Amino acid sequence: MTLERAAELSGISISHLSRLESSERQPSVASLLALSAAFGVPVGTLFGETQGATPLTISEPDEPRRESNGLAIASCSGYSGSSAIDALRVTVPPDRPAPVPARHPGEEWIYVLKGTLRLEYDGALYFLETGNAVHFNAELPHRFGAEKSTVELLLVAAKPTRNLHQIH
Repeated sequence: MTLERAAELSGISISHLSRLESSERQPSVASLLALSAAFGVPVGTLFGETQGATPLTISEPDEPRRESNGLAIASCSGYSGSSAIDALRVTVPPDRPAPVPARHPGEEWIYVLKGTLRLEYDGALYFLETGNAVHFNAELPHRFGAEKSTVELLLVAAKPTRNLHQIH
């Protein structure tokens, strides 16, 4: 696939894709989700994880985490043929600099496992405590950070159904 086609499918600029490809930059969660949708693969595949031929994936609590854009991320989804959702366990350190707000097609659902998550969504600020969940349209600007201490969360991203037929 050409860089131009990948940019067209993912909505990520050619220059940003080029910097990701050359390892000059680390992808954000939003970039990972956009690329997985563009390529029709689970996010874990972008981390080099392989999928079995079974339509079932079991994620262990000690799955290795990958560092990306100041976050520690473990994929916990992605059975063979999966194309509608990605589930990620994410650790957000309290000293992570605030990223540029993300926007990408689809929806996100976040469940806070530990800590206080600071969520900026469409210009409003929310603080989500352990046990809180939030569900939102990911096409509006959003970003998150840890308030005072490390945050552990489960993030489930659903790809837009209107684009699923184009992925395959």
